Amino acid sequence: MRRHWLIAPIALCFVFAAAPQTARADASPAPLIAKPAIAVPRSPGSFDYMYVDAARRYLLVAHTGSKSMDVFNLDTGALLRQVNVGSAHGIAIDVKDRKYFVSTVEGVVAVVDRDNLVLNDRPLTPGPGDAMAFDPKNNTVYVDEDAGTRIFTVSGRTNKPGPVITIPQDPEYLNYDPGTDKLYQNIVSTNAVLVIDPATNAVTATWSTLPATTPHGQAIDSAAARMFIAGSNGILVMMDMKSGAIMGQAPIAPRVDQIAFDPGTQRVYCASGTGLLSVVQETTTGLVALPDVIVPEHAHTVAVDPSTHAVWISYGGSQTDFIMQLTPP
Repeated sequence: MRRHWLIAPIALCFVFAAAPQTARADASPAPLIAKPAIAVPRSPGSFDYMYVDAARRYLLVAHTGSKSMDVFNLDTGALLRQVNVGSAHGIAIDVKDRKYFVSTVEGVVAVVDRDNLVLNDRPLTPGPGDAMAFDPKNNTVYVDEDAGTRIFTVSGRTNKPGPVITIPQDPEYLNYDPGTDKLYQNIVSTNAVLVIDPATNAVTATWSTLPATTPHGQAIDSAAARMFIAGSNGILVMMDMKSGAIMGQAPIAPRVDQIAFDPGTQRVYCASGTGLLSVVQETTTGLVALPDVIVPEHAHTVAVDPSTHAVWISYGGSQTDFIMQLTPP
């Protein structure tokens, strides 16, 4: 049985009771402590992927319900700007060209100036966009098609659409790893991750994610050449990024969506939307499940600040939306 700790954020419409003393029978510390929830203005609705721009100290949130990319101060949680981009899903950061790219359901990639946070361009893709990755080596943005069979490309320099990569049905999460110089694409329909060479746009390997099924969240430990993949069946696997071998597994909450890896603590945070945030410790020999953290429902995306090790989640309410910071004790 997994152990759960209850957090107590002070929010407009969320109040949690303290966890009973019996919940800490083994004296294990709670892996995260919640700070008060921060209300996000404008239309209440869903969020999608969250990312950290550590150099700018920005928290970037795809606020799908408000059709915006919300930018928060990473240190204070203050809202800095809501950029109207459309029904946002993924976000990619292009440091060299000082841009943020935002994928949308409308089949538009919004190009936002990283310096002044204004919308500058809206190149079209052949279908609705979901997860994104940016390859700084070839200066290309990759956008997987929401529930589709394609990965779209956009030039970071010119904002012009490029070649389309054909893949199996239903891609879910996409990452670029500079260590291996490869793209890694989760495929829900086949319980697999594709390895793509960005130099040729060719799929060079297909690796099974089993025992993790319906893979959604993906995160990378580039230094150790390890990849973490969350199955909707409640299993997190750790995979060797050079061979595809499964190196370890751990139980997590079911229906996890986005996951985030903190290289400083070597922890993987898994947001399920069911009211649980699973925490898994990477070790030299495998994975160790830590106590889950109880959070508000619908918090299915997560980001980590590598400088402070703070964890951020977002979730929609009936009247107001929120972001929340959780910190290690």
